[in-house]
Amino acid sequence: MSREQSLLVPETAIGLTVSISGTSAQSAALSEDSAVVCSTVDCFVMKGTNPTATTGGAFIPANVPLRLFGWKPGQKLAFITSGATGTVYLTPGG
Repeated sequence: MSREQSLLVPETAIGLTVSISGTSAQSAALSEDSAVVCSTVDCFVMKGTNPTATTGGAFIPANVPLRLFGWKPGQKLAFITSGATGTVYLTPGG
């Protein structure tokens, strides 16, 4: 079964990157209440005004684009891995 995946193409650069490792790393404050996220390594995510990610957060598998939602504009996302290093690519609103 094939599944359609869609993504809104922006007119200006809105994408963010976050370098991640076994230490919590935050995104910039997000202007939208959802984002398409893809990580180069397995990681975990948490939200808040000043979040600290732990491995108890929501799991994000490597190389799988996901739409995340559930925070208020102005909040941040924090990511952590189990020790590997990688990059999270975020497209707010996506």
